[in-house]
Amino acid sequence: MDLILQSLKSKTIQFSIALTVLSMAQGYTGLLPVSQGSQALIGIGIAVCIVVLRSVTTTALNQK
Repeated sequence: MDLILQSLKSKTIQFSIALTVLSMAQGYTGLLPVSQGSQALIGIGIAVCIVVLRSVTTTALNQK
């Protein structure tokens, strides 16, 4: 349980949770009417965010 609570302090984990919630909302409601090209750009943006978050990571989850 402690590892789960420590994990929630991670910006990467927080980003992943937000991405999951938004993806589920999009899947159920079609909240954002986007083209395939826009979906590709969004995917690239997500990948860039993950790389940036990983590059600023300085400690392991069990040390948070």
